[in-house]
Amino acid sequence: MKTSPTQHTIDLGSEKIPYLLHRNGRKYLRIVISPELKVDVFAPNHVSSEQLQSAMTRKTRWIVKTLAKLKNLHPLPMPKKYLSGETIAYLGRRYRLEVENGADRPAKLSGGFLRVRVGDRTDVKSVKRSVEAWYRKRASETLNRYLEKCYPVVSPHGIPAPEVSLRVMRRRWGSCSSSGRITLNARLVMVPVHCIEYVVIHELCHLKNHDHSKAFYSLLARCLPDWRRRKETLDRFRLC
Repeated sequence: MKTSPTQHTIDLGSEKIPYLLHRNGRKYLRIVISPELKVDVFAPNHVSSEQLQSAMTRKTRWIVKTLAKLKNLHPLPMPKKYLSGETIAYLGRRYRLEVENGADRPAKLSGGFLRVRVGDRTDVKSVKRSVEAWYRKRASETLNRYLEKCYPVVSPHGIPAPEVSLRVMRRRWGSCSSSGRITLNARLVMVPVHCIEYVVIHELCHLKNHDHSKAFYSLLARCLPDWRRRKETLDRFRLC
């Protein structure tokens, strides 16, 4: 039975960390910390308050460490009001949005600017559509190009050619289903290219090893010896 979430706190003496408790029919307790610094705890209905408190106490150090790490991450810049002067990210670099009036035309990267022309530069919806269409096109072109580049690196290890889809995801850069389908986050086009290569090869390696076992990391290291350095760079960016 699923119930409405209830608000609780973890007491750290001078500091209290709020969290939402969700009870349902799941088998195990799970703690999720979102990029927005929200803590959600999913617990089986049969777990008592004492057992829950004990589990939260054991996880307090991890929760504090994870929250601190997220606070220090750099959110990927995206326009909020879709006005000239706002910042966007593309392949690890920052550009300024420049909006002007005129006959509608596709957004174009020029110099240090993403230039958008719409009939009314104050029409936020039109500007947003133009920016998002530009990102979708860049994501499709760029991520497919790096898939073509990275696949020959992993194919000698018996990894089959993948089925791939692109979509915007809030919490993951990529995923690989048990059926062998790879999904890449379209927002990868915002981060440096060496991070894109890391995510692509990471997911391709999951086609052979679906878990994060020693065998998986051994394969990843053979395909991409400096994967740790690339991951460290990627970990500095925050999906939001």
